[in-house]
Parts: sequence; structure tokens; C-alpha cells
Amino acid sequence: MTVTTQPQFETRNATPTAQNLSLGMRPSSDRTDALQLWTELEQRIGHLGLPCSADWTEAWLNAYGDLVPHTFLLARDSETSTLQGICLICEGVGHKEGPIGIRTLHVGPAGEPDSESVCVEYNRLLVAPDFEGAFTQLIVEHLESRSGFDQWNVDGIATAKLAAFHQHESNLKLRVEPAYGFDFAKAKAETTNVLAQFKSATRRKVKRSIEAWDDLSVEWAATLNEAVDAFNEMVELHQARWTSVGKPGSYSSKRFTAFHEELLSKFVPQGRMAFVRVRSGGETIGIVQLFIEHRRALLYQCGWSIADKTRSPGVVVDYLAMEECLKQGLDAYDFLAFATQHKRHLANMSTDIVWATKRHPRLKFVALDQARKLRNWLRDRKNKQNES
Repeated sequence: MTVTTQPQFETRNATPTAQNLSLGMRPSSDRTDALQLWTELEQRIGHLGLPCSADWTEAWLNAYGDLVPHTFLLARDSETSTLQGICLICEGVGHKEGPIGIRTLHVGPAGEPDSESVCVEYNRLLVAPDFEGAFTQLIVEHLESRSGFDQWNVDGIATAKLAAFHQHESNLKLRVEPAYGFDFAKAKAETTNVLAQFKSATRRKVKRSIEAWDDLSVEWAATLNEAVDAFNEMVELHQARWTSVGKPGSYSSKRFTAFHEELLSKFVPQGRMAFVRVRSGGETIGIVQLFIEHRRALLYQCGWSIADKTRSPGVVVDYLAMEECLKQGLDAYDFLAFATQHKRHLANMSTDIVWATKRHPRLKFVALDQARKLRNWLRDRKNKQNES
């Protein structure tokens, strides 16, 4: 559910200022050199997050780089020429608002067609912490200088990281999505399980759902061979579920599938991806794909059996995956944005993920806004007539 309230941003001065950095651009044809620099910077300043990592960026470029025009922005210390920040700037492909096509720019690995999108979440910049404000200022200035585009976007960024952009461009249109999750801190402190931490109504529902299945078992697929096997079965379950309701499913896109296959080959050996498979009597009822970031499990994708929906396979699989993550020593389980009702019930915390847009003045946007106002007025008028 989209939240319409606006996040509160802390006002702060960027230290050091943008004058301490020089901004350079590299074309997409320089991918090899740019990724090498990306890797070296990440190794020097540390791993900040998955979507800004060199591995994620390379996998995304291999899957979408020939489709989505892009450039690399590099920020160097003006005095020492030391690289302090790097990011992708991508040109959106096939994007529309209503029936009208729009030309978009995106900060980070985004901009692919909506039907094939990886829907980046917890997006952020790879930048030395002391230079984050300065780099953000230069990025905003760069975006504002690009002609021929209707808007620029910062997709799927946490509120805390959006604050730096908001400081340099306050006229942002924000779509805020809550990401629900479960913090294991209390369960660890009390040496209890996740179930004991739920509210009584949720605890009863989970117990009933579990009791409806016989001989449940849970597998943590962390080796490469185990992960490949779990991924392939998850794709089958995911596709079967969506095609049964007339939808194509995420893995109908060859690019989307190739992106995740490459990430799997990179992240699983590094302990940054795992799969949890739940079986009942030897039959798989569901599999979840988890990214592991800073000791948090991020639930990215899943596949459930559609054989018996009445026994709540989604609730059972999500709950048992949470318990398994607690056993694995992780600190939290994050359902990411666009949560379902049962995921909200399984949560004890939430954070905001934001899709931010800076629109340029365009007649097409004026026309769209007027059309929406007219549509809403006609709808309200019809409702009043029906009530009278």
C-alpha cells in the first residue's frame, strides 16, 4: 500500500562541499575500465549495499546494458585525484505515465522496461562516507543539466539516503512504500523463537497454518549446487502460480532471469544470497530467495505451491524462513516493499523505501494532471447521483 505522508528529512550541510570533488563521465563503451574502478573503490571503502556493489552492477549491465543507455559518473578528490564515488546514470526505456511516453533519467541500476524490471530496493550510492553530500550535489547538478528529458528519478532508496538528494533538490515528488520486517533482537535476548514474539492472533493463525501440513521440513540452500537447484524449482513454482491467473510471471523475461542467474553465481559463494525450501512429506510447498545484506535477510522472490491454497502455504513458508534465518544467526528479516497483508501481520518493524521524481515543466504533465482532475470530478459526480 502506498503511503502518502511525506518523510521528514534532516537538514544538514554537505561536508566536504562539492568544490572538493571533480566530476567525470565515462561512456558505456568504457564498461570494463569503469567496473574495475568500481571494484577497487568498493574494496577500499567497504561494502555499502548490494545494489551499489560492483557485482550487482556488472550483472545488471550484462542483462540490461545493451537495452538501457547509460553512462558512468566518477567523482574524484580535486587535490589528490583519488576516486571517491561512482554511479550509473541510466536512460529509461519504454516508460509511460498514463498513455503518454516520458523520457526519464535514473540514478543507479534502473530504467529498464517495467515488464522486465528488477525493481531495485535499498538503492544507494557507492561513495566514501565523507563525500556523500558532495557527490550527491554533483549528481543533482548533472541531472539538471541534461537536456531532452522530462524527469529524473531516484528509484527504491531508503529515506535516510534520499535526504542527501532532498537537500539539493527539495521539489521532489515522492512515492513512499513501507517495507515490513522482523527484528530478531528480542527473540535472541530472550532465547525464544519467532513465534513467541508474535501477537496472540497472529500466533494462533500461524499455528493453525502449520498444523494443516504434515511432516514439514526446512532446507537452507547455501552451497552453489543447492542454490541452483532451489532457484530452478522456485522459478517453476513462481511461473505456475502467475500463469494460473493469466499473468506472465517475472521469469518470462529472459533478461530478468539471466540477471538473477548471474547474481546467484556471484552472491551465493560470498554468503550474500541463500534460498529456503519448505517441504511437506517430501513435496515442496514453497521456496524463498533471500539477499543477505549487513546480517539482514531481504526477501526478494518466492514460489509457492498452488495445489492447496486453503492451507496458507505463503504464511507457512514465510514464517519457517524467518525461523531459519534466526537459527542462521541473522539479525532481521525484511519483506521489502509492496508487502501483502500476511507479511504485515508477521512483522514487528517497518521502514520506508522511496521512489523520488523530479519533473521538468512540460505541457504533457499539465494535460495529464487536468485529465486526472476531470476523471475524479466525473467519478465523484456519478457517486453523488447514485446516492441521491
